[in-house]
Amino acid sequence: LFKGKARCENCHSGLLLTDLQYHNLGIGLKAKKKEKDKEPDWGRFNVTKQERDKGAFKTPTLLDIAQSAPYFHDGSVATLDEAVDLMLAGGYDNPWLDTANLRPPVKLTKQERADLVQFLRELGVKYDVKEPELPR
Repeated sequence: LFKGKARCENCHSGLLLTDLQYHNLGIGLKAKKKEKDKEPDWGRFNVTKQERDKGAFKTPTLLDIAQSAPYFHDGSVATLDEAVDLMLAGGYDNPWLDTANLRPPVKLTKQERADLVQFLRELGVKYDVKEPELPR
């Protein structure tokens, strides 16, 4: 599913499960428009000033994703399940949407979706950090 039907690997690839590229999912554009006193979050466009970069943000790693809620750069999605649903739906429509990677929306069976979410939950990183003992 991750590499095939769900197309996650289009952007979440390599050892760190990120392509380190900028993609527009519509996050920050739709959410901020509801707030009359705030501008949309233009993302990469703020640096490049190139129209195609409006709303584009760097793909995050999926390592430890189950432990990093809320999701997306603006924290607008509370749960991993909601984040998966948004990605499967193809993001939020906008003129700069990354249609090459997000369209058409992905149709999974209930079991496939459950398997994908469980796979993401299993991407946790085991840390063995010991408190240092300072010299006396």
